[in-house]
Amino acid sequence: MPRGRGPGRGAGRGGPGHGFRGGACPRRINRFLEPCLLLLLRGDASHGYNLLEALGQFGFAPGSVDASVVYRVLREMEESGWVSSCWDTAGSGPPRRVYTVTADGEGYLAAWVNDLRSTRDELEQFIAAYARQDGDRAGSDTP
Repeated sequence: MPRGRGPGRGAGRGGPGHGFRGGACPRRINRFLEPCLLLLLRGDASHGYNLLEALGQFGFAPGSVDASVVYRVLREMEESGWVSSCWDTAGSGPPRRVYTVTADGEGYLAAWVNDLRSTRDELEQFIAAYARQDGDRAGSDTP
């Protein structure tokens, strides 16, 4: 993977459980935006605003991802060589930067997909173990 970055499972800033205060665990979406954006761009070259709107197909609620985050991730991916961009000056509006996936970006996306498959399997095993344990507890609470 380029530049030593890759889809990892690190604890992130603050360590495991950082930010957990009895509510839902905080979502770490910034890195997950990378494969989502790459997959969108794999289908067709696009500019940031269209990409932002299309994130809904991956389950992102409208307004849950700030446009500045999408543009920052796109710039970082361009610096890493996973996307390239050019200015689109056609049309009546202001010029827009249009992004496309590079060969390195295709490889990075494939690595993400493999990692997500492994993560899915691990999550399914975790949830099954929790359900078994939860069922054992429910059975032991009965007099």
